[in-house]
Amino acid sequence: MKHATIPSEQCQLDLSFVVRNGQTVLDRRLFSYPYVLMRTFAGGKSLWPMGANSLQLVVQNSSGPVHDRDNLATNLVLNAATNVRIGYQGATAIHRARSGNTSRERLSISLGEAAHLSYLPEARIYFPDAAHQQATDIALSTGSTMLFADSFTTHDPDGQARPLSELDNTLTIRRAGEIVLLDRQYLRSPAFSPAFRAFGTLLFIGLDEPELPAIPDLYAAMSQLPNALGWSIRLAAPDLRPIRAAVRTVTSP
Repeated sequence: MKHATIPSEQCQLDLSFVVRNGQTVLDRRLFSYPYVLMRTFAGGKSLWPMGANSLQLVVQNSSGPVHDRDNLATNLVLNAATNVRIGYQGATAIHRARSGNTSRERLSISLGEAAHLSYLPEARIYFPDAAHQQATDIALSTGSTMLFADSFTTHDPDGQARPLSELDNTLTIRRAGEIVLLDRQYLRSPAFSPAFRAFGTLLFIGLDEPELPAIPDLYAAMSQLPNALGWSIRLAAPDLRPIRAAVRTVTSP
């Protein structure tokens, strides 16, 4: 498979996975500030979907927050038949941007034939005047599947509900080099009501229709994705607790 990836020299986190002796393992592990990657965890009932060859890892951000002018890039390559679950150690604060500055995050994911990825980062927390760009590019192969989560909320330490400045989030999914899904969110100085200050998206690519039970204070809307990709659930809540409960529900075996 030809991978559409970010060059390693441009990445702060560059990981590649292969199957050896029936077990998913890391065959490339490159990381630099602010990311830290410790040991991985093989198998276990905590992985979804369950599989004897599954591998779980947690990425740590040693700096904690994202500051204006940060330009972070992550590259994930899952070769054929790998089964990987990736999480992060906690929510990521996106701090205010000084005039004209923007923080950026780029994520490139390539899935080989029959590979599965559960990509489950914690939420981003946008502080007043934060200006942030996210770009996610995902390349699928025959039989590859993915569970993808993305969520955010806003927080004003002064309790004045001051808005973030700008949020620009683009998700692109390709299959055989062709764009099969393009999702764009653009917010500029948005005003959120107290009833809805936390939001999330769950994508089930190549997976069965999900079931999400009623969760207090959570509004959820499910739709079928185009091009027979799978399913999407959009989430909204007054804070992150119902969002996290939804993610736990659909990612538990």
